[in-house]
Amino acid sequence: MRLGEALCSFASRAGLVLGLALAATPALGDPTLRPHEIVYRFTFHGLSGGDLRLKLTPGAQAGEWQYETRSEPSLLARLVVSPDSFERSWFSVTPTGIRPERYLLEDGSSSHAENSDLHYDYATSHLRGTARGAPLDLALEPGLQDVMTIRLAPTVDLLAGREPGEYAMLDGRDVKHFIYTRVATEQLNTALGTLETVVITSDRKGSDGRGRTWRYWYAPSLGWLTVRAEQREGGETRLALAVRSLKWLDGRAAGTP
Repeated sequence: MRLGEALCSFASRAGLVLGLALAATPALGDPTLRPHEIVYRFTFHGLSGGDLRLKLTPGAQAGEWQYETRSEPSLLARLVVSPDSFERSWFSVTPTGIRPERYLLEDGSSSHAENSDLHYDYATSHLRGTARGAPLDLALEPGLQDVMTIRLAPTVDLLAGREPGEYAMLDGRDVKHFIYTRVATEQLNTALGTLETVVITSDRKGSDGRGRTWRYWYAPSLGWLTVRAEQREGGETRLALAVRSLKWLDGRAAGTP
């Protein structure tokens, strides 16, 4: 089971799509991603599900990256998610955005029934491998992201001066489309201090707007780092992730260009 999905299952026992743009990004004025480790606290109606730890590190070649999520579930959340599970993506950044190369999920169980290992074959325009324990061979549509790279795709677009828009994402074995829209600015108190943020919503394409939606708070002063994300339903906050800590791994202090 995917880490985000498992934590949501702790809350509702349902496979919810996090689709989060949780991305450590460079200081304002720096147009490139920065290596980082960032921690978010996950809650469901105020009840803690534990933490998510995301780590972005550079690959062997310029423009190549590795992105990893590990869970640190609360005692209750450990009923549905293993602390040994993790997700990892390999991708590159191109002039048009993120180009995924591989996605790996280890569910942390002895059965490995929910494991995934997918490779993007751009020469043949196919995505091949194993998804949730079963073989998958899927035709690639332009710009297809996985559940890890979609967290960074809006950030990369914002850094390039583009507004986030529509993104296709492979969720398990299904491709879903999401529309990102800038809606407001807001001053937000966080563990990193009081920050001016830009609020962007995400809705599944074709929805009537009355179901579950996501709302993200991006801090331009932190290079469009997401400092909070919420899933809302019926005007109520259902799920939330709030930044707890941020560590840059390139030796520069936060805010240093």
